[in-house]
Amino acid sequence: MSSFENKKNAKEILKESSNSNANFESNFKGISISQNPNMNPKEEEDDINKSNSDIEVNITTYPLKICFTGNSNVGKTSIIQRFINNKFDEEKITSTISCNFETKKLKVDPYTELNMQIWDTAGQERFRSLTASYLRDSNGIFIVFDLSNKKSFDDLASWFEEIGKAEINQKNCVKILIGNKLDSKEKEVDNDTAKKFAEEKGIKYLPVSAKDGINIVSMFEIMGDACLKVIQKEENDEDNDDNDGNKIIINKEEIKKSQNSENKEEIKEKEKNKINLNNKPLVKQKNKRCC
Repeated sequence: MSSFENKKNAKEILKESSNSNANFESNFKGISISQNPNMNPKEEEDDINKSNSDIEVNITTYPLKICFTGNSNVGKTSIIQRFINNKFDEEKITSTISCNFETKKLKVDPYTELNMQIWDTAGQERFRSLTASYLRDSNGIFIVFDLSNKKSFDDLASWFEEIGKAEINQKNCVKILIGNKLDSKEKEVDNDTAKKFAEEKGIKYLPVSAKDGINIVSMFEIMGDACLKVIQKEENDEDNDDNDGNKIIINKEEIKKSQNSENKEEIKEKEKNKINLNNKPLVKQKNKRCC
């Protein structure tokens, strides 16, 4: 067989081989090969999802103490129950005696949550003297009045006096004014008046309805977000103070090193002068005449 025929046969073999490979690839195109042959596609997908759900996520939890103040019967307990249990039962709710508290976690993002301890204080006059002690170390305070009760709004000034007596960080404690019973048709206080009062106090105002659930979750989200910002700012300030302290220590050491180097230079200079003095030619003394 000639070399020309050999080359021709070789080309035909290569061509047939490439065609068979193309057919093989086209037959299996779009078919995913299972990593576990004992599982069907559905079982394998469930197994993958389960593996992803088992991945641990580190969540930072911030504890918050949130207190409610305001006259009796303004709806403080109703607001809390609406937030905790998403229920409103006006007949079962009675006036709070002394103080009660509930807890609920609020998710901020996949890595952050707030553990809210919510304190419900009594609004009766006889418990007013205890308010300051209940407010101690609060991160946030809701001051609540009834939009359908003018007296509850007029009494806000006295509640701010009680807050001023409390052992809290007055600057960093978040305060929000809440006008409850937005659903009432017989309002005695309008939102503009309440908003103006809040602005004078330098705080936010939010009208809500525990009965209809209006702005209930929002008021806790706003409070939680504001408290979290305060906490994170305090943490950053502490870190900056630590860094400043380290800088001062470094600067002291640098000064010490500089002083040591200066002392060494002075010692060298003195040694040099001593050598020069020792090498200085002696001056001949004149002979004194004897008397």
